[in-house]
Amino acid sequence: MPSELHNLLLRAVSPFEKGVSALKLNALRGTSGNESRPNRTAAVLVPVLDKPEPEILLTVRSELLMQHPGQVSFPGGSVDRTDRSAVSTALREAREEIGLDFSQVSPLGFLDRLDTISDYRVLPVVGVVRPSFVWKPDLREVSEVFTIPLKIAVNYREYSHQEIIQDGKKIVISSLHWQGHKIWGITASILLNLGSRMESSSCETVTFNIHS
Repeated sequence: MPSELHNLLLRAVSPFEKGVSALKLNALRGTSGNESRPNRTAAVLVPVLDKPEPEILLTVRSELLMQHPGQVSFPGGSVDRTDRSAVSTALREAREEIGLDFSQVSPLGFLDRLDTISDYRVLPVVGVVRPSFVWKPDLREVSEVFTIPLKIAVNYREYSHQEIIQDGKKIVISSLHWQGHKIWGITASILLNLGSRMESSSCETVTFNIHS
């Protein structure tokens, strides 16, 4: 039987069968009037641990990586030609980065797509993870794995928000500090998108309040 968390998230995400065309597209880059599609595609897994107090699992990227070393992120990466879908990409990357076996996660649906300053279009995949999961990070890619309560991670009021002008376009930078970690950029945007969707689906009335 699906857990309460499973049902709560299922009402917030976009079903896989609707595809990506039904998703909004958020831009995290200044475009200077150039609205062309990014050249690369990526998918990330948004892992939610199915605990009495649900938690979001996040990683800290290795300092050895060329792109965004040391930043907080979700497991994920570029779409491989052998991947059957974005879901396959997200699950494959989670297995490679933190040892998450396919049998330990139930993918539920998509969040809105994001275009990033690093020339990626990113598709987030939300999945419920068994609470017994013990992560085993690949230290070549991930230096640390940590969790944050779901109700904090998706709560807009827990973040600070700063407006900046980039290439003539106004961009809001949201950030959250949690136990020595700074959650910002695409990771913060994905979490706040999940929170917005949860609020829109009136899920905050079920058991726990995301704004408590």
